[in-house]
Amino acid sequence: MTSLTKLSALSVLAALMILVIKKQSPELALILSLCACALGAILVLESVSPVLQLAHSLADRAGLEPTLAAPLWKCLGLGLLTELSSGICADAGQGALAKLVELGGGVLCLCVSLPLVQAVLALIEGLL
Repeated sequence: MTSLTKLSALSVLAALMILVIKKQSPELALILSLCACALGAILVLESVSPVLQLAHSLADRAGLEPTLAAPLWKCLGLGLLTELSSGICADAGQGALAKLVELGGGVLCLCVSLPLVQAVLALIEGLL
């Protein structure tokens, strides 16, 4: 809860400062936005550690191979990073770049998930 309070305060303060600065210096407003995003990401990442530990524990108990669980976590991370990067590009008025980041995130998720597809195909071949 404390992390959410800090994140909310950071976001609201940064948004207010950006509104004031944007009229006079759009470049400085964008830099402030990037700094606020970086600080916010650090706050969020500090809270993710217990979730990852629990997920690894559950995967171990279920006997899930790390090679199969890793693509899921990588896709989750890619999705979050894609969303954040795309939003920053859109806020900077670069809609085409935002769409490109989204496309790249989708393609990379497909590439990362190839081991899962291969495992499913091997399972199907084993059943036939």
